Amino acid sequence: MENTKMESCVAACETCVEACETCATENKGMAGMENCTELCNTCKDACNELITASKNNADNLDELCKKCEEACTACAAECEKHTDMEQCMKCADACRKCASACKAMLA
Repeated sequence: MENTKMESCVAACETCVEACETCATENKGMAGMENCTELCNTCKDACNELITASKNNADNLDELCKKCEEACTACAAECEKHTDMEQCMKCADACRKCASACKAMLA
């Protein structure tokens, strides 16, 4: 994998982690937001896993990148349903950008 692509992906993951954390925290305990909170936490975990693996030059970066892309895509789709919630819109945007960066890295 190209170094610049990896750096862009890690930066997108870091932004995504922050957005997912904020979204999950603000939506925690709200009726009807359980799936959103769960997907934000899953996405955050996948991004963190990829960030850590990239710093350790792990052998399974492609696998983790694919997992991260899938988690980000699912999270974005859920957050986009909540157009009246600013944290969800910010999270969806960060997730879409992260999924795109992961896809570029795998290309």
